[in-house]
Amino acid sequence: MNVAVIGADNESVHAIEQAHRLGHRVIAIDKDPDAGGVKIADASYRIDISHESEVIDALRGENIDFVMTTPIGQNLPTIGAVNDALGLPGITREQAVLCTDKYAFHNRLRNVKLRDGHCYLVNSCKPVEKVVITYPAVFKPRFGSHGRSVHYLANEAELNALIDEIWTTGSGEIPDTSQKGQTAEEFALNVKRAMEAHQKQASLEDDPNDDYILEDALPGIEYAVDGFVEGCNFELMLLRRKKLTPPPARQAVSYTAVMPGDDIRTDMLIRQYMNKLCEVTGIKECMLHADICVLGREINAIEISASPAGRHVYDEFIPMATGVDPAEQFLRYMSGQSHYFEPLNQKRLMLHYFDMEHCFVHGIPTAEEIKDKLPLGTRLKAWDCTMKLLDYLGSINDESSLLNRGYYIVEASSEKGLIEAERIIRDSFDLK
Repeated sequence: MNVAVIGADNESVHAIEQAHRLGHRVIAIDKDPDAGGVKIADASYRIDISHESEVIDALRGENIDFVMTTPIGQNLPTIGAVNDALGLPGITREQAVLCTDKYAFHNRLRNVKLRDGHCYLVNSCKPVEKVVITYPAVFKPRFGSHGRSVHYLANEAELNALIDEIWTTGSGEIPDTSQKGQTAEEFALNVKRAMEAHQKQASLEDDPNDDYILEDALPGIEYAVDGFVEGCNFELMLLRRKKLTPPPARQAVSYTAVMPGDDIRTDMLIRQYMNKLCEVTGIKECMLHADICVLGREINAIEISASPAGRHVYDEFIPMATGVDPAEQFLRYMSGQSHYFEPLNQKRLMLHYFDMEHCFVHGIPTAEEIKDKLPLGTRLKAWDCTMKLLDYLGSINDESSLLNRGYYIVEASSEKGLIEAERIIRDSFDLK
C-alpha cells in the first residue's frame, strides 16, 4: 500500500520504519529536505505542510491508500484536507480544525456539558474588558500546540501585566553583567539573571497579531490519555498521570503510567468520557491523545488531537509500558490486517524530562552510573541526556526549554520506587 506521511521530522521516523516493516511504500511531505523522515521515505516532496492545496496536488498522483498520522500539532488540518480531497479514511478537515482551534473546541464541549468554566477570545481588536473570569486562569494562543506561550495567571494584576507586554510595551530589559567591582557571587547572580531573561525571550512567542484565549483553570489531577478511535469507538491504550512545573508555565515534566488496577472507577469514568468526546467531535479512525483534568467524578478535557503524542511517548513510552506499538497497530488497522490496541502486558513506568532549573551543570552521570545506583527491582529503560558541562538550566517556560535537555524512562514495582529513582537521578548531577 501507499502511505503518506505529512510532516516528516524525526518524530515520524518510527512510524515510517513500521510502515516499511509491514511492506508499505511511504511518501513523505516536508519543507526540510534533511528531515529525518524524508531521508528514509521511498519518495518525498519538499512542501510546507501548512500549504494544503500544494500537499493535495502532490499526492494526487501517488495513489495514496491512507495518511499515517504522526505527532503534527497545528498543521493537523492539512491531513484532514487531504483525506477530504482524495476520499481517504480518517479525520476530516472540519474535525481536525476542532482539534487545533482551542476556542471552538471549548465552546463545542461546553454546549453539551462536557467542559466547565468560561473561555474568552482575546486579540488586538478584542481586548480583555471586565470579563467574568475566576482565577487562577490560563492564557494561551488560540491555535497551535507544544506548550507555546502558555501563561498560568494567579490574579488580574498578572493578566494586565501580560496584556501590556504583548500589546503595549514589549519585552523587558536584559540585566547588565559588565559592571566592574562585582564580587564573584554578585557576578554569578547577574549572569544567571541575564541567562533567565534571554531564555524567557527566546521561549515565549507571543505575537500581537495572534488570537488568544483566556479561560478558567481547571481543577483536579491532570492526565494524558492515549488511545485509538476504531470506527467511532474509543479504545484506551494508556493513561499517563502528569507532573507539572509550578505556575506560571505549568509544563509537564514527567508522565507516570497508571496501572489498570490502580483506580478502576477513574479508569471507567475516563473511558466513558472519551467515548462521549469522540461522539461530539465526530473524530473517527485515528490515533488520539488528550489532556484532561479529573476531580472526583468530574472530568474536563483541556485539549484533544487526532494524532499520537510526541515527546518520546508514542514511539517509546507506550510500547514499553503496554507491549503494544500504536504506530504498528494503526498501520495494520488501516490496511485491513489483524490488530489490537488493548495493553498486552502493562508495566509501571515513568518518562521523565530533565527539569532542573536556575543552575549550571558541573557534572553529568552516565547511564551505567545510574544503573549501578538504582535499587533492586528498579530498571533504567532509556537514557538520553543531551546537556553539556557548564550548560545553564534556566526556567522551564515551554516545551523546547525542557525537551532540548533529554529524558529518561525508568521501571519500578511501585510508585514509591519511581519516586526514589527520580531522586537518585537528580542527585547524581552536580549542579551549582
